[in-house]
Amino acid sequence: MVLSAAANALAALVIASAAHAGRPLTTEDATTRDDGTCQIEAWADRTRAGTTGMFAVPACAIAGVEFQVGVARERAEGKTRKVSEFVQAKHAFRNIDDGAWGAGLVLGIARFPQRETKTGWGDPFATAIVSVGLAEDRETRPLLHLNLGTARVGDEGRTLTTWGVAIEKPVTERLTVLAEAFGEDRNRAFLRAGGRFSVFEGLDADFTYVTRAGGPREERFWSIGIHWEPGFLDFRGKPAK
Repeated sequence: MVLSAAANALAALVIASAAHAGRPLTTEDATTRDDGTCQIEAWADRTRAGTTGMFAVPACAIAGVEFQVGVARERAEGKTRKVSEFVQAKHAFRNIDDGAWGAGLVLGIARFPQRETKTGWGDPFATAIVSVGLAEDRETRPLLHLNLGTARVGDEGRTLTTWGVAIEKPVTERLTVLAEAFGEDRNRAFLRAGGRFSVFEGLDADFTYVTRAGGPREERFWSIGIHWEPGFLDFRGKPAK
């Protein structure tokens, strides 16, 4: 089965940066969860062509490493199918929450079951991360995130250079605005802008617009999602942060 244009766009988003930062950014940040805590991120991307991509990414941290498992499904023309899956491990050598800058690394592997060939787990990726605080106050400062990585496209036998640049800035206690550009070296960049709102402690909601510079409308998305830190998935014996 050949991927539709919309499915290709969704797959490109995953290939370009299979590692997902805190919603709604795709560019990774130099943070990891506390050991023994978990989170669940879920979102939907609705293209202007009428295709919906649905994503779920649970994650837990153990021994200083945050492990994620992600799955993406596409709904188009009344049918739903799985588009991609990935697993990854992330470690922050220096956490941006602890100082003026942070650095980390993500390693993972993905698969794309709707391809004509090589549908198995044959697409490894790696991303180096640097985050920088742009002011002294850690509660209100803008954060700049820089990513540089590589991703293997198994069915085409080629390796991509991936990248991402993002900035986020709290404007109130609950609202953070953000923007990013990300992609890979052989295509034009994806661009995202929007915001994240804290509904209550442990639950954030977000709304962003994503487009590829100069791309067709199949590559333009409205994205809405949540970031949830459920207390019942905290294994430390005390409430999660």
